[in-house]
Parts: sequence; structure tokens; C-alpha cells
Amino acid sequence: MVKYFTPIAGASASGLRNVVSGCILAALSSAAQAEVKPDPGDYTALPKGTDVLAIYQLNPRGDEYYSGGHKVVDDLDLKLNVGVLRLVHFTDFFGTGYTWDPQVVIPFGYQEVGLSDSKTSGLGDITFGGTLWTIGDLERNEHLGWSVFVTAPTGSDKNQGFGLSNNRWAVDFQVGYIKGLTDKISWDVIAESEFYSDQRATHSKKDPLLQLHNHLRYNFTSETYAAITYRHNWGAKETLDGVTLATSHDNGTAGFTVATMVNKQLQLMGQVMRDVSVREGVKIDNSLQFRLAYFY
Repeated sequence: MVKYFTPIAGASASGLRNVVSGCILAALSSAAQAEVKPDPGDYTALPKGTDVLAIYQLNPRGDEYYSGGHKVVDDLDLKLNVGVLRLVHFTDFFGTGYTWDPQVVIPFGYQEVGLSDSKTSGLGDITFGGTLWTIGDLERNEHLGWSVFVTAPTGSDKNQGFGLSNNRWAVDFQVGYIKGLTDKISWDVIAESEFYSDQRATHSKKDPLLQLHNHLRYNFTSETYAAITYRHNWGAKETLDGVTLATSHDNGTAGFTVATMVNKQLQLMGQVMRDVSVREGVKIDNSLQFRLAYFY
């Protein structure tokens, strides 16, 4: 990683800058992905037959890059403008009476890294999968869902540091629980583990990533709520032939969400997210996120 780079005698400042930029770009695809993470209310089991078309807009921004808990770059100037199309269908799980929601997630976007003056755009890695609910009680506001998502290496500009294209297969397992604590307050907790294949071009290996998501929601009405969020992740150390490319994560993110039903079928959600602690990867100073969901 960059923090272990030893300057060569007589090397120019621009030359060192290019080396640093190259190392950072190589790590971006695993450190600065703009993922669609479980939002407040996502683990609600909607009535069977419901379809959802969701469009996301995410805008992460970050200047600092950390490796092993040490800041190695403070002028990265990363800008991601990401759109995501998500299609979800709630239906019966093969005659069992349980609800599940097969779905597909298609990201696309534009990335700019000021440090290296690089610009990249295109399609990201596509994710497909779904959630099976063993508890889905809308009246009591209690839901328990089990999810499996598979991400395929379909993205553009593979191996070029594009944050939406990791060029490796990934399998993500989640279990999410929602509990209505009072008539107004709900708690969502989601545990997640993600496993990776070797990177297809370099054959680098990546340890599993563990994540825990917590959302505390206050429902002003049945149509409008606000939520505070805290997420933390661990693991995902990456190595190549015994050499460490990226150390293990121990990163935390906090956020605030407001969502409202514009009418009976259309929901608008707005979020602001910020990394509060980063051991490995880009520290996102702020990420404004919006979601438009159409239920039909």
C-alpha cells in the first residue's frame, strides 16, 4: 500500500504523485464501492403480488484514504455520481405460504479522482437474489427475513479502479429483523456477511466482509418517518501471493434518513451518510442519497 512506498532518489514530485495515484486507483474498486445497502424499512414483507420499481441516486465524496488505520492520502478528491435501478417482486415462496422477493439491482455511474485526473463511467456489477420472510406481520410491525444476493463481474472498465466494477464474484448473506417498539418507534437490525471469489485478472484473494446495520425509526405518520443509522464493517483483507494489498476493515458510518409517501404508490427518500471511523479505504466525508420507489 501507499504508506509503505519508499521514494526513489531523484524521483520527481509528479512521478511520486503518479505512483500514489496508481496505487489508490487499484484499490478503489474494493474500497469505495457505492453499494445499495439495506435502508430503514427494507426488511418489511409487503403483500404478495406487490411490485416495486426503485431508482437510486448516490453521490459519495471523499478526500482521505486510510490503510491499516493510518491516513496515507489527504487530497484524493474522489467524486462518485451513481444511479441504481432496482426491480423487486413480492410473491409466494413456491406454495409454502411464506413471502419472498426475487429482485435485480443494476448500478451505473460516473467516477472522478482529482488526484490522478482520472474519469470513468459505465455499468457496474449487477446483483440478483432475494429475501425470504419467516415472519411478516404488518399489523404488529414485526418482520424477519433471510437474504441471498449474488453479484456478477459484469461492470465496465474492469481493473481500472472503477468503484462499481470489482471483477470478482460475490455472494452476500443477510438476516434482517424489524420490531415495532412502540406505535411510533421501530428498530431495524441487519447482519450481513459477504464472500468473494478470487479477482479474475490478478487472482488476488479477499477475506469475507462482515457488516452490521442498525436503523432507529420514528414514524410521524403511517406515511412519513425519520431514522438514524449506524453501520459497521469488519474484514475484507485482500492479499496477492502473500502480500497484503488492503488490510482488514474496521469502519463505521452514521446517517440520517427522511422518507414519505407522496401518494399511495410513490415514496421519496432522502439520506445523508458520513464515515465516522475508517481503518481501510476511502473516508466518505458525505454522501447525499435519494431514492424514488414506485409500488404497483
